[in-house]
Amino acid sequence: MSYLGVDIGTSGCKAVAFDAEGRLIGGAHRSYGLKTPQPGWMELDSQEVINACCAVISDAARKAGDDQVRAIAISSQGEAFTPVNDKGEFLGNAMVSSDSRSFELIKPFVEQFGMERLYGITGHTPSTLFSLFKLLWLKQNRPEIWKQGVRFLCFEDLLHLRLGLEPAMGWPLAGRTMLFDVKKHVWSPEILSALELEAQQLARPLPSGSVAGFIPADIGSGLGLPQGVKVVTGGHDQTIGALGAGVIEEGSAMYAAGSVECLCPVVSRLTLSPELCRNNLCCYDYSLPDCYTSVAYSLTGSNLLQYFREQFGTELSYDAVLAELPTAPTDLLALPYFTPSGTPYFDQQTPGAVLGWRLTTSRGELLKSLLEAVALEMKLNLALLGNSGMKIDRLIATGGGSRNRQLVQLKADVLNKPIDNIDVNEAGCLGAARLAQSADLDIPVLELVRREFLPDQKILPNPERAEQYQRKFEQYKLFYSGIKNLTETIRSR
Repeated sequence: MSYLGVDIGTSGCKAVAFDAEGRLIGGAHRSYGLKTPQPGWMELDSQEVINACCAVISDAARKAGDDQVRAIAISSQGEAFTPVNDKGEFLGNAMVSSDSRSFELIKPFVEQFGMERLYGITGHTPSTLFSLFKLLWLKQNRPEIWKQGVRFLCFEDLLHLRLGLEPAMGWPLAGRTMLFDVKKHVWSPEILSALELEAQQLARPLPSGSVAGFIPADIGSGLGLPQGVKVVTGGHDQTIGALGAGVIEEGSAMYAAGSVECLCPVVSRLTLSPELCRNNLCCYDYSLPDCYTSVAYSLTGSNLLQYFREQFGTELSYDAVLAELPTAPTDLLALPYFTPSGTPYFDQQTPGAVLGWRLTTSRGELLKSLLEAVALEMKLNLALLGNSGMKIDRLIATGGGSRNRQLVQLKADVLNKPIDNIDVNEAGCLGAARLAQSADLDIPVLELVRREFLPDQKILPNPERAEQYQRKFEQYKLFYSGIKNLTETIRSR
């Protein structure tokens, strides 16, 4: 027997079959492209995404062979939704997280509804990220689609619809819509009323690891699946990836080192403090029962390394570029806002900057200063989480950036925290598969993940470099304030 984890991302989707011991049997991947019809607009063709999901499910089921699939769960990107009409037809593309067209709608909505009230219900502060404001934009700017939309579904529940189920979604994904009451675990009547939306237009919100239904025989056979395959709720990709990485104890967090750098801790109680709210740090359901999480992130991550290589070292491999990094901290100070910032500022105006760049600065020094800046931004987030009651003692690295020891060492030095490097390439799919297995066998998912694996490496901070980075961290906070003020002054003239 096997269990299938599906991971629906912004650039592609994967499906991986695992056996009962968590060993990878086989998987498949399909890519798709973001569409940018106007500046600030970022969309996915929902039909293309769902077709790709069905293709990878079929491929992974075939590779599972005699280890027939018994259950499936889905890890999904957050926030993106698709309007669906009464015939089940998709009415347009999905606006993904980075789509910022709703920016002008946030202030008037919050002034009318109330910031504290909104945070107290949803555990999130307003941003163009969230489905709430994307839906508001659709209602005001595409009224013909709004009127035809009998359902507005995120990708987990949209795939449920394609698999022949009454759509459901895990609580962690529901939390990322900013329509969900994280205390009562229902769609918020107050927010839906303000949006003029009905709860039945959204999927059923269920705890992660709940049986959402069974794939009908005709649909299952078309995908190469046996009869009676369970579909189990997963949720938001960060929480499912953290589960797959073994983040199961309070005080631990996943450090996802990818295009977006993200910290995802697990805590035992819902924390909606003024400190978290002030710093745009959320709190919502985790993928384990009675647990919660936050996501602290920088929208600049390994995409900065890719940009640097393309602009300044196209003839070199990534390993060759990274080999030029000096061991010691640089004398440069950088601000990594080469995309809009993530937490804690949600700053879409202040640009990236480098202080101290001279004719004597080497390419390796410049690159290291940029990578230091990303790590310093995460150090800021780590400190703010700790000050808000989410103290993190153990970091578990995942993602492409975790495969280079030099990069992980840099993060350990800057954060002054040991980082566990794990030998898991598909943490999102594994976390989803473990939820599927838990529901199928009626075994607590905590038991399944506890027996999973030991860290491949524990990378310790270098005390001397950590001390130097602590001094640089104090400078970094001043640098942000200075660049922000300068940017505002220039824009006002």
